[in-house]
Amino acid sequence: MWQAPAFGQGAVGASGAPAVQTACALLLTVRITDQESGQPLPGATVRVLETGEGTAADATGTGRFQVCAGTYRVEARLVGYQSVTGRVQLRAGQPGRLDLALRASTQELGAVQVQGQSEATTLQRSAQAVAVLDVRPYYGQAFGLTELVNRVPGVRIRQDGGLGSNANLSLNGFGGKQVRVFLDGIPLEFYGRGLGLNVLPVSLLERVDVYRGVTPVSLGADALGGALNVMTRREAFSYADASYEHSSFNTHKAALNGRYAAGKGGLYVAGNAFFNYSANNYPVQAEVISPVGTPETRTVRRFHDRFRNHLGRLEIGWQDRPWADKLALTAFGAGLDRQLQHNVQMLQAYGAASYAETSAGTALSYEKTALRPGLDLRAYAGYNRVRGALTDTSRNIYNWDGTVTERRRFSAGEISGVGSLLALTGHTSAVRLSATQALGPQSRLVGNVLGSYFFRRGEDEVVARRQERDYARDPTTLAKLVAGLAYEHDWADGRWRSSTAAKYFGYRSGGFGRQVSGEYLETRQNRQWLGANQLLRWQPAPAWVLKASYEYAARLPDEYELFGDGVLVRANPALRAETSHNGNLEVAYTRPRWSAELSGFVRAARDVIYQPPAVRDTQNQNLLRARTLGAQAAVRYAPVPALSLALNATYQDIRSRTPLAQSGSTDAKYFNARLPNTPFFFGNAEVQLSKADVGGAGRRLSLWWQAGYVQAFFLYWDTDGFRATKPTIPSQLVQNTGLSYALAGERLTLSAEVHNLADAAAYDNYNVQRPGRSGHLKLRAFLR
Repeated sequence: MWQAPAFGQGAVGASGAPAVQTACALLLTVRITDQESGQPLPGATVRVLETGEGTAADATGTGRFQVCAGTYRVEARLVGYQSVTGRVQLRAGQPGRLDLALRASTQELGAVQVQGQSEATTLQRSAQAVAVLDVRPYYGQAFGLTELVNRVPGVRIRQDGGLGSNANLSLNGFGGKQVRVFLDGIPLEFYGRGLGLNVLPVSLLERVDVYRGVTPVSLGADALGGALNVMTRREAFSYADASYEHSSFNTHKAALNGRYAAGKGGLYVAGNAFFNYSANNYPVQAEVISPVGTPETRTVRRFHDRFRNHLGRLEIGWQDRPWADKLALTAFGAGLDRQLQHNVQMLQAYGAASYAETSAGTALSYEKTALRPGLDLRAYAGYNRVRGALTDTSRNIYNWDGTVTERRRFSAGEISGVGSLLALTGHTSAVRLSATQALGPQSRLVGNVLGSYFFRRGEDEVVARRQERDYARDPTTLAKLVAGLAYEHDWADGRWRSSTAAKYFGYRSGGFGRQVSGEYLETRQNRQWLGANQLLRWQPAPAWVLKASYEYAARLPDEYELFGDGVLVRANPALRAETSHNGNLEVAYTRPRWSAELSGFVRAARDVIYQPPAVRDTQNQNLLRARTLGAQAAVRYAPVPALSLALNATYQDIRSRTPLAQSGSTDAKYFNARLPNTPFFFGNAEVQLSKADVGGAGRRLSLWWQAGYVQAFFLYWDTDGFRATKPTIPSQLVQNTGLSYALAGERLTLSAEVHNLADAAAYDNYNVQRPGRSGHLKLRAFLR
């Protein structure tokens, strides 16, 4: 699941064209079109059967190969189409051309889904340490995106509740904002909290690219340990895809995706929408105050944890025109409404506090390959407005059973103790320009510039009533600029590939932040850093791939780390950027029936932005130094086409390296101590069984079992206190199982699942209980 199969062992360049073989330099051009409309089919997989070399068709539906004189069979595949094989003969000194037309498939798509991952194959054969998660086989299942990404080796996503709860991503020892998340190459935080990994429907997406260690220049990210690029669906044909899921704890999820291509003029209209709702009233163990005032541990249901959110998005554009491969205007609107159930460590129940947010934005994007010979260009400009409102005015003190135990006489507010009606409005704009210039058949330059500007101002009616200064009215600003330039080169018939890059990171910030003492601090900063990386890939034999990479990078604090979230995270405008040296080694072995991967990583970071655990609220701080050593392994085996087995495990040792002699450092006494509140060993196992033609031609029955394991870890520093009495996040094994039945062509799919099959006590964060056993039913309809 974590690795897409390779079609061939020839080298493929960043533009999708294979590297030139020194002895054979005849150009073979293959164009793929739709048989009915004659439109090109970008992304189709094109493979030369005699050489095994494959590539993805570009925006004009064209794939290019460098071959010797001779006769070749060329196969073309694309999800939703029947595969086609054509034959072409090339004579010495004469280039060849082959046109292949694909017919829309009415048969089941199981086999195509396994092999139609051409872009994923190209990525994995690059010098990047990257894992590719193809989410298309999971459209009919009830798993969320966080649950699927959690199965990728080295990835761990921790949540503090059920649907819609905060999600904290970690990758190879780095977590939180150190690992950037992108949606089609644009930072996900641009869209506000209404659009995150924890709420994105899987059916909106095509795949997730997980970059480990080194973040590619093309993303323009200020990341320390890698990045996730979530790619939305890009089918060229007209379709409609709708799904509805009902599950335990009064949870409902609905999603709708569609696209209409208006003939041969290139005009298209695409849209998607989703709605999520959950009461999140799952059972938890809590200390309930009895009528006589004594605490009693009882099983109660969460009573104030409702979550609902929605999004609507519309895109209008042109594709495959002489002046643009794609020109699109996008508009979207989103919103969320979330009740707040408890504080950071689930020690105090909230019964009235809530948070709501709305966002709206628009964007213009442009793509053109061969704008001039060898030059590919991408441009993006977008704006988003986010308004969030915290309501915390209740004087009631709530019991865990939902009853009111008493009322506050002199104060209001469950979170802050003084009450709040905080409303914050943020404006974010972003501009990106990416270009790739071929310098020859085996080398290229890749450049990227990403600039963003954030402005936030708000108000708090409760503070105004007290006739105190409302610091929320003072503006906070954050401007960022990240730029990079990479030189990529192939040699030795494509067996070796190198990428050398330099990066620039800079930001300017200003604003106020409340400190622990209650005082407000005004801080303005203007800082710059430089970074660099080097990647190497060696393919000594068709089945073997070895990769090595190093990067020195900086990660700039974002607006929420600097200025807080207005709920549970206080501001710290004086935060410094994190910097890190990252090293990675990886070896992968792939055979038709099985594959294996082993990798190791080292991280040496300074000024790590760290959020220490706290009972009420917390604040991001800079930990002076940290070092990570780790390794991960993954194996997948398919003894027969219908059966697939997968297993992976990750170990990471993250320790403070602040010297004992560091004057004035409160963390110096923890030199070489393991970083607290961070899992160090975890893994996943998966079994998938899929049987075709069950109950009729093209119909498919699928069954699966999946499990995730996390070893116990301490909440605080392991050098403090007695191990037997230390607060601990316990070891846990959470299992999921289910089955689905799909009609031919996946026109209709019904799935039934049980998550947390053994009803295990599940904790991602200390004392914060995740849902127990839950049932899920999902219906999906797909029309062409």
